[in-house]
Amino acid sequence: MLSFPAPRWRTALNTVAKSNEKRPPGSRFGRVASPVTPRVYLSDYFTASDADELVRLGITHVISVLEHDTHIPECIPKKQKLHLRLADNMDVNILEHLDDTTNFITSALAEDENNKVLVHCFQGISRSATIVCAYLIASSGMTAIEAITHTQAKRGIVCPNIGFRRQLETYSHRFVSKRLKQRGGKVAKISGDIAERIRRLQAGPRLSS
Repeated sequence: MLSFPAPRWRTALNTVAKSNEKRPPGSRFGRVASPVTPRVYLSDYFTASDADELVRLGITHVISVLEHDTHIPECIPKKQKLHLRLADNMDVNILEHLDDTTNFITSALAEDENNKVLVHCFQGISRSATIVCAYLIASSGMTAIEAITHTQAKRGIVCPNIGFRRQLETYSHRFVSKRLKQRGGKVAKISGDIAERIRRLQAGPRLSS
């Protein structure tokens, strides 16, 4: 994955912002927003900064995962943007943000059935993919590897760095443990009901005096 030192990052971002003013409608530099679910998209920064494309896709909410300022078009209201200043390094703690990003996506989709969320980093490969995978884990019960595999099937260049993969595993274990506890409670209740039925059968019918 490409990485830019801070000065080159700023130059790249400023170049995108200026070029968007000149680019013809529909021009996307060959880049695309990939639908991971019908209403959750994953993309690069170039696509996320293209107002025409956001409108065409019906995007209403945007999560940006970049360590520098972004220029998301005004067609996305400020309250419907979330910006995480994170670098794509394996030692970055992205785990501490996954509940917030998952809640942001979940709330946006629940608010209106027409809402759509776009998650992006610079290329739509590692950071933003991790955010989307975390949402899949929390909302669909996928394991970390299942979420990554699903997302890669929708966007072939997806490849969270090894540190983010490990943190997705940790995030996944939390939901697995929760489901097991819920399942255990249901099993305990069913077992209790069965035991009570057996006890009654063994006791036999009550005789009236």
